[in-house]
Amino acid sequence: MKRMDVLLFATLAPFSLALFTGVLGLAYASLIPASLLAYSLLSDPPSGFHVERTVEAQNIAVGRRARVRVRLTVERGSGLVFVGDVVSPGLKVHGRNRRVFIKLPGEVLQVEYSYEVSPGKRGVHSISPVEVIGRDFLGILETNYEIFGDEVTIEAKPVVGSLRTSSLRSIRARRRGLPAVLSRKGISSRDFKEIREYRPGDPLNAINWKATARFGVPLVNEYEPEGMATVMVYADTTTEMGTGDVFSGALESALSLSLSLVHTLLKANLRVGLYLAGSKRFVTPRTGMQAFSSFMRAVLSAGPSPDPEPIPLAVERSKRAGKVDLAVIVTNVTPYNVSELRDAVGKLRKTFNCRVLLVDINPYGAIDEDVAQLSRLHKRKLTEKLGVPVVEWVPSQEGPSTALKKVLGGVSLAL
Repeated sequence: MKRMDVLLFATLAPFSLALFTGVLGLAYASLIPASLLAYSLLSDPPSGFHVERTVEAQNIAVGRRARVRVRLTVERGSGLVFVGDVVSPGLKVHGRNRRVFIKLPGEVLQVEYSYEVSPGKRGVHSISPVEVIGRDFLGILETNYEIFGDEVTIEAKPVVGSLRTSSLRSIRARRRGLPAVLSRKGISSRDFKEIREYRPGDPLNAINWKATARFGVPLVNEYEPEGMATVMVYADTTTEMGTGDVFSGALESALSLSLSLVHTLLKANLRVGLYLAGSKRFVTPRTGMQAFSSFMRAVLSAGPSPDPEPIPLAVERSKRAGKVDLAVIVTNVTPYNVSELRDAVGKLRKTFNCRVLLVDINPYGAIDEDVAQLSRLHKRKLTEKLGVPVVEWVPSQEGPSTALKKVLGGVSLAL
């Protein structure tokens, strides 16, 4: 009602002055505000809305952008039109997703605008339906409010880094004389292992058609692999990994690095398995890039889990991984879990007779450089007691590709 009060004052004030002073010319100054007031009372607020919204992509990696386009049509009335939607806290808006337009009388308003959204962390994010509000210029008449479309969900996947083929060759060349971790896939031996259910990535010629017809589910013959290293990755997803920024803290960095490592090793035709400690998710060792979707699904909704599943228990639950040549533990080493990690290293050596590589994520670099340096010295003193090679990574100072190169160098040394 404030606009109406202003127009009433602007209409009555000149007219009153004209009466008291006798200067009739002052009354003409009230004609413009009086005309606006009369028009606003007689006209209808904007109505007849039509909205079309399109989202460029609904499956994107963390940090990537997706463009959202909105087309608005207003057929009747005049006044102000407010249009917009609401994004979930995990989405960052680039541009403006809420706009105001002026609808003039006698014309159809047709406008189109766009903005971009980028997820800050993995998971499912949402964009609300489009809200449209039509108001007359003074805001004295009833407001028209409508909602269009459905809620749009955007699934954000962790950023997966991968080295170029030339980088893989250079790492392999530096480690001449050792077993080639990044060797080509070996052939399967003739030693029969088991008949199991079909998994994404299994070749069609491995399907046991007789067993499949008998039991009604796809079954495959599995043979013992030959000439191929097996790497088992253990990623810590317990609540202790919630340290640091919610978007790029220890947990998100650990999962992103684990996926990048899995992707690179699968690309190099190794057998790779993944266990998410805390989330209790186990992807048995497998080969081929077709199997990467299984690892991605396991990671998408993982952690931070309140279940205090220690790494030694995760090792016990992953016994069916079979033969393992190298175990990679990705965690944030603290005084509270160092004894647990020592037990996990011993259990891995006893269970699989394998080598162990530890990746220590330092999330304190985002706080302060001095804090990061002090925590690095403290962590080194803690990891000295574990007796395994350690790869340090400070996500705020080094990118994922740098960390991946360091980890692959450690993998080459360990195998």
